[in-house]
Amino acid sequence: MFNGLFISITPSPTVRVRCQGFMRTVFGAIGAVAMLLASTRPAEAQSPPQPPAGWEFYVSGGWLLPTGAQRASIKRADLTAVVVSYVPRPSFAITSTFEWARSHDLAIAGEPKLDVFICDVGAEARGNQMPLGGAWKVAPFVGIGGGARSYNIPKLPVDPTYNLAAYGSVGGEFSIHRVHLRLEVRDYVSSFKPLAGGAKAATRNDVVVMLGLRFVKKGA
Repeated sequence: MFNGLFISITPSPTVRVRCQGFMRTVFGAIGAVAMLLASTRPAEAQSPPQPPAGWEFYVSGGWLLPTGAQRASIKRADLTAVVVSYVPRPSFAITSTFEWARSHDLAIAGEPKLDVFICDVGAEARGNQMPLGGAWKVAPFVGIGGGARSYNIPKLPVDPTYNLAAYGSVGGEFSIHRVHLRLEVRDYVSSFKPLAGGAKAATRNDVVVMLGLRFVKKGA
């Protein structure tokens, strides 16, 4: 299914610089994860017993924002995402995400509709809640993860392409009473193979912004 990923290519200087920049982002996220986990340990040691592991569910809206060379291939798109997180303890979560972006293929005449499907699994380190003023609070988080994505033009007789992707993320969960608002920004690096023209796969970059809402049970 991922045959396009194994084509041997020589990355251009621009791609190498972009990959190096992304790796710095990933390593920075890893360092931030470690710092957040370390900072929560003293507080956890002095706090009451931790709540049992739980699940979180968000339906998010947002945008897929191509950057660099990707802007010549696909159009900026509205995005819908389903986010499910398993939270074994307040400072750490395992998050799975399914995203659907409704874009257009700019490299094909007529710019036909292009569906971008993204499926990821990642890890998040979460900080303690901090007051913002009034009843509002925010809990920052950082994460890393990866998965697969596909590109499909439903109205043309071309086969979908499938690619691997990795991301680094940063965001916060804003809460007031039982209402929680999650804002997340992900920086993706992925392999991209055009659906038409027979061009080779290349490394591309884009950014996803997601905003989701959930309601927490009283006393949770």
